[in-house]
Amino acid sequence: MTEPIIKPIEAIIAETRKQIHPYVFKRLEARTPRKAGSKIARTITVTSGKGGVGKTSMVANLAICLAQAGQRVIILDADLGLANIDVIFGIRPKHNLMDVINGNMTLDEIMIQGPNGIQIIAGGSGVSELAQLETEQAHKLFDQLKFLEDKTDYLLIDTGAGISDSVISFCQAADQIIVITTTEPTSLADAYGIIKIISNKRPDSHVSVLVNRVDSPEEGNEIHARLSRVASEFLDFEIHPLGSIPQDRQMHLAIRQQTPLMLFSPMSPAAAGIRKIVSSTFHEIPEDNPNEGIEGFLGRLTKFFKGGSSQ
Repeated sequence: MTEPIIKPIEAIIAETRKQIHPYVFKRLEARTPRKAGSKIARTITVTSGKGGVGKTSMVANLAICLAQAGQRVIILDADLGLANIDVIFGIRPKHNLMDVINGNMTLDEIMIQGPNGIQIIAGGSGVSELAQLETEQAHKLFDQLKFLEDKTDYLLIDTGAGISDSVISFCQAADQIIVITTTEPTSLADAYGIIKIISNKRPDSHVSVLVNRVDSPEEGNEIHARLSRVASEFLDFEIHPLGSIPQDRQMHLAIRQQTPLMLFSPMSPAAAGIRKIVSSTFHEIPEDNPNEGIEGFLGRLTKFFKGGSSQ
């Protein structure tokens, strides 16, 4: 009598995943959407006109500060080609959005658990494929993304630096855009450049400016006043001052240690500045506005992609 062939455990897992995968999406589509009147998640895109201004580190520390305040936070790493939010947290993602786009995994499966309950969605090259998604792929992805509304209070999107189509698309779609700049003339010029494009693409955008690495609060106020004056005069566009973060050696040490500053040196001047910004200038979005939150974000985002609507 011939003995039965025993399949390797990896083959059994792969076969099981393939069999149940269609039902996963049916289950997701059948889930009850957020009830009317319940809290709407806030989508914030953090960007910069040029690299090297501390954007990704700021995203990580804002996320931790929000989480420490009792908020649920998800980070979407949308820095194409140079995705490095994982480096700031000292983690290495095995999967990213490409695995979801290809239908191999669900969003829940690729999310990485970070400190203080933060969850991270690694974008990698997957985000760059969004613009070329076929309709069926887009529907599967956005059907999963829209249920993040039930899982988080804040979705922070860390874009790449510069003015690529992808960066501008994420900026246009978010409830709020935070532009990070420093006091350097080149950084200010590039910050103004991205603000100019956003103001032309979506005049009703809520753009806030955060000035990093200032020598004094007065210097930060001066930068805000200068950008606000130029944007008002030449673009007829309002930008909102988010505050400033002082020069702090502890920030550089934290980056080297691959530990966010809020955990590495929570009493440092820069950490105190981040807490002040979160506590005093992060305002709630009206809950009765149907165009805000993650579903509103996805509704706007799909306009820029081949796959069309997420409905």
